[in-house]
Amino acid sequence: MTDARGLPDQWPYRVRLEWGPTGAQALVGEGATATLVIVVDVLSFSTTVTVACEQGTVVHPYPHRDRAGAQRLARLVGATLARPRGDGRISLSPASLTHAAVDRLVLPSPNGATIAHTLLSAGAPVVAGCLRNASAVAAYALDHMARSERHDVVLVPAGERWPDTSLRPCVEDHLGAGAITSALLRSEPGLRATLSPEAQAAATLWDGTPDPAGAIMASTSGRELIESGWSDDVLIAVQAEVTRALPRLRDDGLGPAFRAW
Repeated sequence: MTDARGLPDQWPYRVRLEWGPTGAQALVGEGATATLVIVVDVLSFSTTVTVACEQGTVVHPYPHRDRAGAQRLARLVGATLARPRGDGRISLSPASLTHAAVDRLVLPSPNGATIAHTLLSAGAPVVAGCLRNASAVAAYALDHMARSERHDVVLVPAGERWPDTSLRPCVEDHLGAGAITSALLRSEPGLRATLSPEAQAAATLWDGTPDPAGAIMASTSGRELIESGWSDDVLIAVQAEVTRALPRLRDDGLGPAFRAW
């Protein structure tokens, strides 16, 4: 089926998957408030948000390339502003947050943060999913679907960017989405008929990959970080099922922010 703009929307499946902000918007459509959006950006936005929320930090996602806007927001809400990787301060690096005592953090990101902002502004509930919290995210998605037959789920692997800014689908986000979808099916095998072929393919990828951590470390994105000296970030990101922290994006009066739930 297609939506009102003629774009594929994967209906009538209740659990769907599409890449990046454009794909997410196509799948959410007019029923945004009934659609739980799961943003999957394993290296590194979703992982960093999850690690921060594990520490009790409130995370304000912010679109990339607007440094002045991010600085204004940090001043307004009394938050720490994440810096670019490499200067020893808190950044998009999950390792920089593993023992950080930060109440609020403004976290710019070119992919995950942009998607989260786009979908929240459309009225959709948004959570951050990664390997670390796949089962917790799946449990929340199941609860969302159980509350109403109208409720559905859209998984959004964020992907990376080529130098010309076009989307580069990446194995780490496909595996992350697959880990969550596979966890859904382990809890409720009968849901398989409600998964779009795209969502089923992600689960099949996860279930059929004997060493997901090794695959991510050997992937283009993993090698890029490791060769740049950020191997700790990759090691943190490939840890599966190590937390029940569920970052939910809400406007708490100081702007959209992820909090652990």
